[in-house]
Amino acid sequence: MDIDNIGQISKRDLEIIQLHQFQQPIYCCNVTAIAYALTALGYLTTVDEIFYATQLPIASVLDDGMTLAETYDTCKIYIERKGLPLSIRMDHFDKPSLTLEAFIREVETAVCNENDVHILNFNTRIAHENPSLEGGHFSLLADYDPQTQEVTIADTNPKRYTRFWKCPIQRMYTACVDKDSSSNRSRGMIVLRRLEPAKTGNGALHPAELALNALHAENS
Repeated sequence: MDIDNIGQISKRDLEIIQLHQFQQPIYCCNVTAIAYALTALGYLTTVDEIFYATQLPIASVLDDGMTLAETYDTCKIYIERKGLPLSIRMDHFDKPSLTLEAFIREVETAVCNENDVHILNFNTRIAHENPSLEGGHFSLLADYDPQTQEVTIADTNPKRYTRFWKCPIQRMYTACVDKDSSSNRSRGMIVLRRLEPAKTGNGALHPAELALNALHAENS
């Protein structure tokens, strides 16, 4: 479901995500999601920078794709090599503790905290209820409406799926529980958390941080 008027959506994680637009290179939603998430947190990052810094084999990514664990490892390496003050966590949805109720609690907390961004790895056939779609995909969690119980997804491939779309949270949970045949494990999520305000090299606030602050000022 496309969202025509983004300004009408409650602004939480959506605030920091909507400041930026990303379009994934072909078959590269995993690395694009990392770049999108880091940029939303105030650290402007491109897909090319991630490939360069991590020495990720491009052919392997394009031919075989990347599992949740491989995407996590790539993101962790990039954060460490760039010295970014971010923490990173990965959750496969086959963990017994990651029930639907636990996922809802996580989402409710996440979308109200502009210092973290959640990358979801899910099956597009399930999430969109469309059997003709390819399968695994990575995109960002942007918002959640507890009244309708729908999540808003910021997609890494807006030309195909639209920039923002909604999905019932139970369906998204099922799409994340789906098993990735490459790893024989469920898909899941990667959580990036900003540990301090983003800074530029001279100690000034990053332009993305300034834009976020200006957005808060307009809405206060």
